[in-house]
Amino acid sequence: MTTVLMIEDHTMFREGLMMTIGHMAPSLDICPAASGAEALAVLESRADISRVIMDYYLPDIGGTALLKRLRQVRPGVRILVLSASEDAHDRQCAMTAGARAFLHKSASSQMLLSALEQIDLPYPPEGQPCAEPPLTTSVGRPDEVALLSELTPRQIEVLRLMCDGLRNREISEQLGVTEKTVKAHISVILATLGVPNRTQASLVARRGGLLGKPA
Repeated sequence: MTTVLMIEDHTMFREGLMMTIGHMAPSLDICPAASGAEALAVLESRADISRVIMDYYLPDIGGTALLKRLRQVRPGVRILVLSASEDAHDRQCAMTAGARAFLHKSASSQMLLSALEQIDLPYPPEGQPCAEPPLTTSVGRPDEVALLSELTPRQIEVLRLMCDGLRNREISEQLGVTEKTVKAHISVILATLGVPNRTQASLVARRGGLLGKPA
């Protein structure tokens, strides 16, 4: 089993992503961390961690500083940056600091798993950016229609009601399920669409034509 350290400060996004990865790749053991400091402590205590998925902007330690410290603690660790940043400079800095891939949060869960499978090549010399195209290419805005197609019919129902502005309790009453079930669906929806909140999920739904003609 491969152990992956996941560093993400947004609880719902982190939990949703963990749930999705656990379903799609049960061979991966995910260790969560909500901050850079917590991540470093976990990495020091878990010798079996070989891969890292990290947000680029964290409230305490982030960006290239965290990348360098992670590699100091575990020189051979493979790091994938998962970020909402579309700044090419952020990607270049991350790759130079030792990231093996830089993926946008709008990427699908399948893209994330594919990226994880591609980060096992040897590191380049310190300070040199990675040169392999599959690993250095930032995924910008994948096809929203393809992302939406990964959702189940029930998740589509929940997403439609989210777009209508309904709260969790109202969604649960309309669908005849518990609020806990609604929350679980929303976590998976956010993770699958690669977005941090309901507002962004609604934007993906609209652009993907879920509510009519795509914007």
